[in-house]
Amino acid sequence: MHTIDIALRDDEGRLVIEALAELPFKTVFELIGDLNRQAVDGAGPAGAGGRRYQVDRDSLELMLRALAQLPYERVHRLLAALRLQLTQPQGGAE
Repeated sequence: MHTIDIALRDDEGRLVIEALAELPFKTVFELIGDLNRQAVDGAGPAGAGGRRYQVDRDSLELMLRALAQLPYERVHRLLAALRLQLTQPQGGAE
């Protein structure tokens, strides 16, 4: 399965979790657990761009769908940062 590397600052990660928590639990519990595991496994200071996470396309779409349900003024910077990351070439694992 192809993964996509994204970077999230801690405040952005909290916003993603908050958005996911608004969706039905059975839809998001695996993704929330995976993001939490990656955050814990990568414990320590985050880089300038934030902590690195690997997500598959379905997970990223779920994150974006959840963020879209929050007020625009709370998520527009994060959405712009994700859009920028996704348009830059990167090496994801398959």
